[in-house]
Amino acid sequence: MKYFLLFVLMVTLKVSLCHYVQYIKCFHSRYFLNFFNHNERFLLKFEKNKEYLTIENLMNYGKALQTHNKVIVMILDDLMNNLKNFSFPLITVNMYLNNVSGHLNMIAQNDDDEKNNANNLLEGYKMIHFAVKEQLTDYIYKYCKNIPLNEKTVSFNYPIGKNEYTTTNLMTINNEFKDKIYTKFELTLKRNLYESILPENILLYDIMTQQILTNKSNIIKIDNNQHITLNLLRFTPLNVKCSNGTRLTIQDVFEYIKYDFNYSDVLIYMKLVIGATFRPIAILIRNFLTLIQVASSDNSDCVKYWLKPNFIGIGRKIEQYVLTFISHGVLIFKKAFMINDVLHGYNKALNSYIDQKKLSEIDIKYNNELIELLSKFFIKNRLYFTSDIALTNKNLTESNADKIKNEFEKIIKKVDIYINDLNKWKKSLKFIVRNFKIRTFNVSIYKDFINFKVLDRICNTASHSEIYNVSTNDKNNIEIGYYEDVNNVEDDVTNFNLKDLKDEYDDIDTIDSFEHQTNYKPLYMIDYWPYNE
Repeated sequence: MKYFLLFVLMVTLKVSLCHYVQYIKCFHSRYFLNFFNHNERFLLKFEKNKEYLTIENLMNYGKALQTHNKVIVMILDDLMNNLKNFSFPLITVNMYLNNVSGHLNMIAQNDDDEKNNANNLLEGYKMIHFAVKEQLTDYIYKYCKNIPLNEKTVSFNYPIGKNEYTTTNLMTINNEFKDKIYTKFELTLKRNLYESILPENILLYDIMTQQILTNKSNIIKIDNNQHITLNLLRFTPLNVKCSNGTRLTIQDVFEYIKYDFNYSDVLIYMKLVIGATFRPIAILIRNFLTLIQVASSDNSDCVKYWLKPNFIGIGRKIEQYVLTFISHGVLIFKKAFMINDVLHGYNKALNSYIDQKKLSEIDIKYNNELIELLSKFFIKNRLYFTSDIALTNKNLTESNADKIKNEFEKIIKKVDIYINDLNKWKKSLKFIVRNFKIRTFNVSIYKDFINFKVLDRICNTASHSEIYNVSTNDKNNIEIGYYEDVNNVEDDVTNFNLKDLKDEYDDIDTIDSFEHQTNYKPLYMIDYWPYNE
């Protein structure tokens, strides 16, 4: 009986905590919705008073908004660290109030490309405000209707006289509200750990901007003369092609997402990056399994016997890479990606090769199933990966054996550097996985992410050309020579049944966030741009 009572108590506490967490999320969502409504009152007054509508006043308006840039990260820090939770709409607010450009000035795109215009800057503010407010409103409508809130605690009904709609007054008012919030988060302020939730950390800004020489007018130049940290991650090709045949990379997505204030896109970007972290190792596994199958072929001559110790040494090195990757705790959820199944299958393949003179048909079958498992994971996440490489139909001979071995060792060296780089960033990657509850991976189901309109715009930028040229440079490419892909994956098309692509583990927070998509989604580079002073 006492165990039953203890169970009931635990369930009651859990339910109570869930209700409390939801109350807090609704409270903060309502607070920021009112905050944007309050600021918008000033913005609309500027629109009516043409004499007051200047670039300087609008930029001061942006500074008034930024009085709450630390408020939002403190709130998110409290949710994540104390309540082990977070809110997607508040991530949107964070992405905007702390965006990586350092200011909030987004300017509306118009037909004549005039960007240095106060009216366009005003329209840019209104556009982003409306998008942020809609995401907050949708969340409140769906999840907070039955949550009682004390409206006084989230109200911004500050009395403002007819002639008091100035940026100076707005700054004063916003600072007063900010100071009230600070008193509630005094411990969070003292702990000073909230910077980890800033967009630059969520987007892995320091990784993605390594050796970017220029970034003027959103055109980048990459210094490829030196080693670029995690270049194999940054330049991971996607199963998304431009009309000229070039592929998008994660670096392209970053250049777009850093000014995207839609929380669903940010989450998808995170999943792309986390999923891509394993790709260099997966390519090594695929290459090695293909190599030992060719080496076991009846058509390969005796050279395969004296090369076997070299191949075993390579195989064991790959095994260590997998173990090191697992220790990083990035793909930590079993249902997200069966990393332990990959390790088990790979160990089985390696041991079979070590113990037997020739792989059996069942060994080859298991190896191919493991390659298919890898392929399926990357295809689901719109990351380019093929099951076949040029070595598949080759034989090991005296004339090509050294070259095949040397090329593999060249790839090994690149992945070795990659593993060392990844080790330096494992805390940042694990922070994202843990705090944003990234448990499922199936990017391909989100059809609106990088739609055709956005794809066309990205593909026609000078930045994409620069990124593509650097990504295909030998220094940043591990698909070379005998280990090049031979069958291209058809973009956005797979040979797997839909039931095979379905996520096996439901992440409740993620599902909730995408069930209620907003209707208004302005697009960076198409609807708005950062304002260049």
